[in-house]
Amino acid sequence: MAVHSSNNSFTRASVVPPIGSMLVAEEYIIPQDLDFALEHQKHSKGLIGEILVRIGAVEPQELEKVLTIQKELATTSK
Repeated sequence: MAVHSSNNSFTRASVVPPIGSMLVAEEYIIPQDLDFALEHQKHSKGLIGEILVRIGAVEPQELEKVLTIQKELATTSK
């Protein structure tokens, strides 16, 4: 699955989307993976990205790409 960086799904906004939503929108994970990770997070208190990597839903490199986009959105929305 590829990041749609040239046609990024996320525009500069005052609110940066959560990483899980971004991973779904960029088609790295399916909504069911995110739901599972969110349920798991209630018990483990881990980070969603780390949980998704641990369960094999997303590759670490893919997570890093989307985290970079998220960070760029956060710095440009200030």
